[in-house]
Amino acid sequence: MTSTVKISAFGALNADSYIVFGEWIRHFAGKRGLTPEIRSAGPYPNAEAKNAPGRPLRADALKDPLLRAALCEAVAADARALGDDVDIRCMPCMSMIGFHDGVEQALGKPIVRLGDALVDFYWEVSRLGVIHMRPAAARVAELFASKAVTPNERQAAQLLVAEEQAKKEGNAAPVEAVMKEITESWRGEGLTHVLFARADAPLAQKHLAGITGIRIDSYFSILAENVLQRVQ
Repeated sequence: MTSTVKISAFGALNADSYIVFGEWIRHFAGKRGLTPEIRSAGPYPNAEAKNAPGRPLRADALKDPLLRAALCEAVAADARALGDDVDIRCMPCMSMIGFHDGVEQALGKPIVRLGDALVDFYWEVSRLGVIHMRPAAARVAELFASKAVTPNERQAAQLLVAEEQAKKEGNAAPVEAVMKEITESWRGEGLTHVLFARADAPLAQKHLAGITGIRIDSYFSILAENVLQRVQ
C-alpha cells in the first residue's frame, strides 16, 4: 500500500521553481512507494517580481530590518494559506535561504531547511562549484566555506548581463548559456561537482544535462530528496 505525504512549498521566485521542485518530489516519492500531494504558493513577492504592499523584494529586505520582518510574515502567510494539514513544509528557493529563521518563527511551524539539505548532500565532497544568484552569496560562503568555488569577477559580470537580457527576452536561455560556459570551465579545472543554485534558471539542470565529466545537481533535486528522506 502506498502512503500519501502532504508537502507545502512556498517562498519561491517563480512558478517554474514550484513545477521543477514538484517533478523531483514525484521522482523520489516514486522510488519510495509514496504518493505526494504537493501544495504550492504563488511566486514571491508576485508574478511580476516587484515590490508590493507588505511584500518587499528580497534584496530590499536584506538591507532593512522592518522589511525583513514584513517579508517573513508575508511568506508565513503564504504558507498558512496552503493549510495546516501538511506533513512537511519547505521553501524551494536559494535566494530565500537567509530568511528561513524568520519565516519559521513567523509561521510557528518547522520548515525543512534548504541549507541543511545542501550541507548534508555535499558533506563528503571536498570541492564543488556553485553558480548562485547575488542574494545568496553570503549564505553560500557560510554553508560551504572554502570548499565552494564560485564565479570569478568576469563570470559574475557575464551572469549579470545575462540576467538583464533574460528579463527582456522573458526566458532563461541567456543565463543558461553562461552557466554552461562556467560549468565547462570548472570541469577543465578538475571540479567533479557543480550546484546550480539560480532560481531564475530552474530548468538549467535539465537543459544542460548533456555536459559530461562533471556531476550537475540543482537545489530543487537536493531539497526534494531530503524532504522525502524524512518521511517515516
